[in-house]
Amino acid sequence: MDDNILEVKNLTTSFKVDEGKVKAVDKVSFDLKRGKVLGIVGESGCGKSITAMSIMGLVGAKNGLIENGQVLFEGKNLLDLNGLEINKVRGNEISMIFQEPMISLNPVLKIGDQIGEILKVHKNIIGAENKKRVLEMLRLVGIKREEEILNVYPHQLSGGMCQRVMIAMALACTPKLLIADEPTTALDVTVQSQVLELINDIKDKFEMSVMFITHDLGVICEVADEVMVMYAGSVVEKAPIEDIFDNPKHPYTIGLINSRPENFKKGEPLKCINGKVPKLSEISEGCLFSDRCDYVKDICKINKPKLKAISEGHDVRCFRYDWKEEGKI
Repeated sequence: MDDNILEVKNLTTSFKVDEGKVKAVDKVSFDLKRGKVLGIVGESGCGKSITAMSIMGLVGAKNGLIENGQVLFEGKNLLDLNGLEINKVRGNEISMIFQEPMISLNPVLKIGDQIGEILKVHKNIIGAENKKRVLEMLRLVGIKREEEILNVYPHQLSGGMCQRVMIAMALACTPKLLIADEPTTALDVTVQSQVLELINDIKDKFEMSVMFITHDLGVICEVADEVMVMYAGSVVEKAPIEDIFDNPKHPYTIGLINSRPENFKKGEPLKCINGKVPKLSEISEGCLFSDRCDYVKDICKINKPKLKAISEGHDVRCFRYDWKEEGKI
């Protein structure tokens, strides 16, 4: 059996805006192995969530367009499926935990009805068996008083409880792939730790693969086997988790790691990456990070480096490693 459950090849997604067309995801490629966790990190607006939405077939048809690429799930290109076919995959074989559960849950439906609807649509489970399965899912994600929670509305629950409900919904059909998009955003540290532990436990129990999206490197080091760093719609570095933290290569990755608050003593000023992420409508032909990079050279301003392997399993998009090979640095 193929070791990869998901293969994304040259995925390009664009949107129409007032300035014209912008590429939110530009030729993104990566693999996800069965039973493993791929962490995707980067600043807000770097294309993490749009990559996930493209995989799920949720890019709005009005202004959004998947221009190119393949999304192979167990060898089947999801981009070739029609609406009915993708609906059979989405929520069943591939599930997604969305950002901000208080917004993602339907405010006018009770919790039990929202989880139960997924089982009804995808598994044709109804009646008493449906309720039994819903209660099982609530218990699985650590919700006590599950009988009571069935009949409450989202606004009656805390953010942490709503996030557990979102996870229960995503796991209701025991998917093969779980996409978690910023699942710990806006949660306090204690609840965040509980949610991460829950995702890890469930991954092992169901032997699921997980695509974990976040801007928090501290979270990534607790859950991921491999990390993909994105910047302005492109992949700038991919490597096993140990290499990313012990031996980061791309200047952007180095900047992210060096700016983590836990690296500083109380009273010390925090380091930050100079400048800001470029607008997608103003991206130049050169390296996307060149205006913020401490190692920039003339070639970086006019040419875009390719993503290349510098060691086994470690890819980076930076001219510095071409210069090293040529003995220039």
